[in-house]
Amino acid sequence: MINKKMFCSKKGVASISQILILIIGIVAVSYAIGSEVRVVSGGPNTEDAIDGSEPQTTTSLPADSNSQSDDGDKKKEDSNPQSKKGEGKKEKGPDPPLESAGLFMKTISSGLFWAGVVATGIFLVAKIFKIDETYTNALTLSASAGIFVGSLAKAIGGKAGLGKLFGLIGYPTLIGIGVGIAVFLLAEGLTKKETRIVQFTCYPWEAPTGGNKCEDCNKQGILPCSEYQCRSLGQACQLVNPGTEEEKCVWVNRNDVNYPTIKTWKDALPNKNFTYSPDTSISPPDRGVKIEYTSKDKCIPAFTPLSFGIETNEPASCKIDYVKKNSFENMSFYFGGSQLLKQNHTQTISLPGQANLEAENITLENDNEYELSVRCRDANGNSNPANFIFKFCVDKGPDTTPPLIITTDLLNGMPVAYNQTSVELILYVNEPSNCKWDHLDQNYENMETAMTCQDSVIPMNAQMLYECTTTLTGLKDRFENNFYFKCKDKATTPNVNTESYKFTITGTQPLVINSVKPNGTTIRDSTDSVKVTLKAETSAGYNEGEAICYFSETGSENDYNQFFETNSHTHSQDLYLSEGDYEYFIKCVDLGGNSDLEKINFNVESDSEAPIVVRAYHEETYLKIITNEDGECVYGMSTCNYAFEDGIKMTDVDGTKHYTDWDTKTTFYIKCQDDYGNQPLPDECNIIVKGF
Repeated sequence: MINKKMFCSKKGVASISQILILIIGIVAVSYAIGSEVRVVSGGPNTEDAIDGSEPQTTTSLPADSNSQSDDGDKKKEDSNPQSKKGEGKKEKGPDPPLESAGLFMKTISSGLFWAGVVATGIFLVAKIFKIDETYTNALTLSASAGIFVGSLAKAIGGKAGLGKLFGLIGYPTLIGIGVGIAVFLLAEGLTKKETRIVQFTCYPWEAPTGGNKCEDCNKQGILPCSEYQCRSLGQACQLVNPGTEEEKCVWVNRNDVNYPTIKTWKDALPNKNFTYSPDTSISPPDRGVKIEYTSKDKCIPAFTPLSFGIETNEPASCKIDYVKKNSFENMSFYFGGSQLLKQNHTQTISLPGQANLEAENITLENDNEYELSVRCRDANGNSNPANFIFKFCVDKGPDTTPPLIITTDLLNGMPVAYNQTSVELILYVNEPSNCKWDHLDQNYENMETAMTCQDSVIPMNAQMLYECTTTLTGLKDRFENNFYFKCKDKATTPNVNTESYKFTITGTQPLVINSVKPNGTTIRDSTDSVKVTLKAETSAGYNEGEAICYFSETGSENDYNQFFETNSHTHSQDLYLSEGDYEYFIKCVDLGGNSDLEKINFNVESDSEAPIVVRAYHEETYLKIITNEDGECVYGMSTCNYAFEDGIKMTDVDGTKHYTDWDTKTTFYIKCQDDYGNQPLPDECNIIVKGF
């Protein structure tokens, strides 16, 4: 399931009127630059209009020469009758190449100049109106681009005669304005910022409802059906007669067609200040209750943790949603965040008040009243056809309660490693706050270190709490380091903790491994796989050496395995090893992170042979024998075919020397067994001795 929350910051956004002022300025300057410019001289103008219109001719005439001019004109007409026909239609030849190139570069230079002027002007106006830098940069870029492109269009297309087509403004100006607007929209779009908070919630895989496939688990041939396999085939599948020949996976309550019934669970409420009250305003078939607080308006104080619950008449999975849905499947959230089949369900929430939301320009349309719908479904897929509804309201008035420090990410009293002087910490608060800490328990204003806290009501965590982070410094070894926290909320009239939240970090000393076994010895047994027990003892560190120990054959950090018996001062691990030489690394770590490392070496031998009698002799009044290894010896007086336990025990000296009373009339049928249980076959002896 994916929950999405989105919010945007309004800081520095330019008003529409401010942007219009700048756009009008861009258009005005663009028009001024793009309008037609003509050159006026004392004689005929041989320079073309920039926009490609026909050239104009201006002549300066003396005031007293009218008659002469008339006579002259008549004489010219008489002498050259063709001149009158072509009057005012003088043919224009092509511009010289150098002259056209100079005009083109002059226009480009002018465009660059005016683009710079307008850019400077926009920056000044933006400063006056305090427009956000993002919009200022976008407008500057668009205006400069528009003016330059307009000038470039005049330089390239000025001779095409297109100016008249667009009337007074002229097509270069239109092109410049269009490019300017396009660049503005692009720049503004690229620099626009939007912040989104996306929450991902992952639930365990859920078996399908019902039990249509339960019998599949019983059809695996020689492979047995495990309880895990059985339950994975359907929520109504159950393994019956476990451990017997009749063990089977069956569909329990196959004919169940009834949906779970829902009722309120009183024990889920936080305390006696909260009660359930029947709500008769809910239209059937829906039904439900109001959650009321012991206040005048019966509304819950802002940011107060609220827990409520339901009971079902059978194990069921339940969902909750703030929008009424027409089916269980369409609902968004599992009740209490759990999809397990159970009969008691609890949901915990914490909501901001109306004043807190309005402070961030968030408007509630429900007048700070909330409605949550609940449905449940049993293992056979039967779900409620109607909603069970919880209604409650959150106090609209100003927040008058100080923040509540709920917990920290580290356990209170947590040990830290020897020589560690600082530690990162997250403090969880029930509402957005400013928090501080100090080594001394004093007023909030006097506390030295300010924490970094979330300042919006929106980014709460899954437990609906707000985080404040910090680094606790000044830690001492072998010492209980106490820290005191206080918070001030962001209400119009801030509320401050009067009592500190005390938090302790325990300084420690180095951890010591006092002994490790076996080391420098040989371990023997009569089997191919010899049992070897690794042992370790620890002291100092945290809690007088309480630690967890690990072993590894390589010493590589990712190759350690935890001892089977550990988390104490003594640690042991049984291994079954074949013959050979072994080297093991033993590492122990306590709760504070202190560690110690030792290396051991030992040899493993497999002894499957019975002891050998290497010498038998008579000395004084005793029969004495010597074996090649430690063990014990017994004898019988008639045959070798007797059980070792039924023989007469000989006296042992140093494990390899054995003796009994000498008797020349007795034949001794002797059997010896080593420490690993190796002995002759039942009808054989190690040696037969007869006195003479």
